[in-house]
Amino acid sequence: MRKRISTLLAFLGLTLWLGLNANAQNTQMVYSYHHPDEPITMWGTKKHENYDVAIHIKDASLVGSTITGIRVPLPDNVSGLKPKGAIFLTKTLSVKSNTNVADVEVDSFDVRAGIVEVDFQQPYTITDEGIFVGYSLSTSSDFDKTPIVVVAKSETDGFWIHTSRTYRKFTDKSATLKMVSAMEVLINTNLTDAATASLPDQFAAMGTTPTLNATITNKGCNGVQSVDYTLNFQGQSLSRHANLKTAIPGYFNSQATLPIELPEVEGPGQKTVTLTIDKVNGIDNQASDKEATSTLTAIAFIPTKRPLVEEYTGTWCGWCPRGFVGMENLNEEYGDDFCGVAYHNGDPMETISNTSFPNNVTGFPAAWIDRTHETDAYCGDTYDGRYHANVTYEQYRQEYGVADISVKATLADKTITATATTKFPASMEINDRYQLGFILTGNGFTGTGGDWPQTNYYPGKGNDYPDADMNTFTNGASSVSGLVYNFVILDRSGIYGISNSLPASVSESEENTYTYTFDLGKVNSVIAGQEKLTYDVIAILLDTQDGNRCVNAAKGHVTDITGITNISTDAKNAKAESFYSLDGKQLSAPAKGLNIVKMSDGSMKKMMIK
Repeated sequence: MRKRISTLLAFLGLTLWLGLNANAQNTQMVYSYHHPDEPITMWGTKKHENYDVAIHIKDASLVGSTITGIRVPLPDNVSGLKPKGAIFLTKTLSVKSNTNVADVEVDSFDVRAGIVEVDFQQPYTITDEGIFVGYSLSTSSDFDKTPIVVVAKSETDGFWIHTSRTYRKFTDKSATLKMVSAMEVLINTNLTDAATASLPDQFAAMGTTPTLNATITNKGCNGVQSVDYTLNFQGQSLSRHANLKTAIPGYFNSQATLPIELPEVEGPGQKTVTLTIDKVNGIDNQASDKEATSTLTAIAFIPTKRPLVEEYTGTWCGWCPRGFVGMENLNEEYGDDFCGVAYHNGDPMETISNTSFPNNVTGFPAAWIDRTHETDAYCGDTYDGRYHANVTYEQYRQEYGVADISVKATLADKTITATATTKFPASMEINDRYQLGFILTGNGFTGTGGDWPQTNYYPGKGNDYPDADMNTFTNGASSVSGLVYNFVILDRSGIYGISNSLPASVSESEENTYTYTFDLGKVNSVIAGQEKLTYDVIAILLDTQDGNRCVNAAKGHVTDITGITNISTDAKNAKAESFYSLDGKQLSAPAKGLNIVKMSDGSMKKMMIK
């Protein structure tokens, strides 16, 4: 068998060259879940055991193409590995007597530092049932505890793993470990210029010309610089040419986004969008599947989407400071549109026990978006020690929000009254599918002594967390005092929504209101002695048919109207100077309902306009 060795750095440059110069190789394709611009890292169980790593190749475009070899990425130090490894092809991943059993082919190779390229003795022609391709390593000691080269991302079929001690049956661990294998499979194919497309289902306001972001996926050896496509929508058939803003490299399944501008949306209801990729780089598209369809639903308006971010933390938790920073960053970036909630555990700000969390929290710190997506409140979904939470947050801001939602709240004599208003962009039957919930949060908590100082595991870790926003902790002590904690949950209407908080049916653009009250006396032990607290109420809209997923949220600042008196008609010396709504926003003139009025003598009063 032919073997070629290079360093990991040379490997990254080589794979990029191979992808962009596939024409020079005629019909050789590189198939990998790792792309050249993605950093690699190491993974292992940190035990002395055997590893079997595989990826699954199943794609209609590749049926009839031939697998000729594999590039196995290995660590620079292989002293802890046995000198022989194996590559394998198998239709079914099988383990017998705790040993990988491949049903197509197994070949051995010499373990070397860097990249080992190995040809299969019998090239394999891909069928429509797909094939698993992988390699096997054995540790000779505990010296190299992380021998598997991976990329930090999650893709189905990207990281099947079996080990002799830890993972005793093959499992696709990509989703749970958020990793894919960096191995590359070499394939001979007649596909040179080929691409497929996918389109998202989308909502659009009538009378607008929306843009659909199509995902173009490379299915050939060459990179993709341009496509010619046909768009069918509302009875129109439009032929267009598009140069991609960023060319797709010649890596199988590499992707780029192509904005598709639709004609003006006419009338309400669901409409089919069909996109056909006719040519790639000016050549007839060789992909087996050239067509993509999606559904566009035309409605009166697009609701403003605000994701709900729930963070789980505690002052005892030494890794939790990054969540503290991430939440503050999101609040600074999004302001009143940021609906953040911090669940404290085991410290003076705890009000909800961990047995009543709305999410399945297995460790601290933790964060969830819309109660469906677990992420990191600082790094987001890209855990590299930098602030990326806003990137993940933005993805959820782009989701359809189902209905516009707003909330106003006032405080009078320890009672907070919150009123949520919802407006749906289309008439529909609710029948308790969507329910409202309310969360009361406090801002400005601080304290000294006892359990107030924040435990900090970040001193000296400036290289791992290099952004300046982490300096308080990377340059700080093992315990940090004087922090001000915001977003602290004080009370809620319940874990889930309130049944019948919305009408059984709603009409397009009609406003629906629901009021809920909080008693601050219930949390007096937590807020006592805190002199500078402010309060927010977050109203959430939950979908009971989708695991109580939060589909939208809104935040309202609590206005304290305690002690504000009505304007007296016989007031002689003071005049109304400015007007405010109950959520603290200044008005150009009094509005219908209750108004807060600032008088010329500095006093605050209330005024009802009927």
